[in-house]
Amino acid sequence: MTIDRAAPFGGDLIVVECGRRFAIRLPRYGAAAVAAVIALSFGWSLGTAYYVAFHDVVVAEIRGGAKVAASAYEAQIDELKTELERVRTRRLVEKTGSEQRLAELARRQESLERRQTVLAELAGPALDQPAAAPASYAAKPTPLDRRDDARQGLVASADPVDPTRQISVGLDKLEAGQGAALDAIEARIDDKRRKLQRIYDGLALPKSNARGAEAGRGGPFEPLPARARTFEARADRVAAQRAATAELRDRLEDAPIRTPAPGASISSGFGARTDPFLGQPAFHAGLDFESAQGRPIRATAPGRVTTSGYSGGYGLMVEIDHGGGLTTRFGHMSSAAVQVGQTVKAGAVLGHVGSTGRSTGPHLHYETRIDGEAVDPLRFLRAGSAYAATLSN
Repeated sequence: MTIDRAAPFGGDLIVVECGRRFAIRLPRYGAAAVAAVIALSFGWSLGTAYYVAFHDVVVAEIRGGAKVAASAYEAQIDELKTELERVRTRRLVEKTGSEQRLAELARRQESLERRQTVLAELAGPALDQPAAAPASYAAKPTPLDRRDDARQGLVASADPVDPTRQISVGLDKLEAGQGAALDAIEARIDDKRRKLQRIYDGLALPKSNARGAEAGRGGPFEPLPARARTFEARADRVAAQRAATAELRDRLEDAPIRTPAPGASISSGFGARTDPFLGQPAFHAGLDFESAQGRPIRATAPGRVTTSGYSGGYGLMVEIDHGGGLTTRFGHMSSAAVQVGQTVKAGAVLGHVGSTGRSTGPHLHYETRIDGEAVDPLRFLRAGSAYAATLSN
């Protein structure tokens, strides 16, 4: 709703609402009073519309149907800030005796803006794509030719209630919406943290290396202090949870959870099998990936090259040290693309598939070792699939 023209000493007050123009003849100072009510009511309406739009995003986040959009939050904050500035500068407010109440509302608005910034910071880094704005947020103006009906409708709907109280109600709703948003963000982060923790634990790394594992806890029960239940204290706790989740994610990113031969199938698993040369029971220390000669072989995690050359039955082999006693080996290569001492990123090309060493044909022999002992690489690859699924949800 906007005021097109108001005569401060009487005359027609022209009001535009959703594209409709209304003319109302008012006595001396009447136009000014109505303008004040309309201006303040607009601020309340904007706050309410913002809460409705924000609440829709919260509900969508809880249901898993959408991601919280930090950019959308900032746009709404700018709109509220602009409208608040307009209300502050209206001289008409002084005639209503609402200066102190408006100042208090301004302080509340600034507090809500700071909270909105905190929410955007907590939700933003975890987003994959912005959420679409609710279709009901944009109003479509519909012109009205019958000005008499419009005038009668405006007079009938005039509300003598203090407009600052209406704005306060709108801010109450916005504050409640922010609390609901924080609840949703906390639930989502906690859910992701728990899932990532289970994936990390499934790697069965030694306790000395399992930096993402939780330490022992305990102590007598004491009720949570009142301050700890405030928005700011809750936001601090959510920030700590998000940091813990990010740490788990980093640990998984550093583990060999990616496939060394994209698109290739496993032709021989880890453990007991019949030796392809002797036909006798034997232990297979890794996985064999069936792949064509010359296909690229990629690092499954970041690390440092410790071996790049011929090594007995492995033929041409590359070994990567990932830290914490965790290493990976790539055997039977036709060529190597890295040198000893070189640092590589996950996905970097280490060499190409071949059939060097003790091999019956082109394939990749891949091993994962912890403190020199061979472990099933499949548990890492399964963890990689679960990790990717967790990030996409």
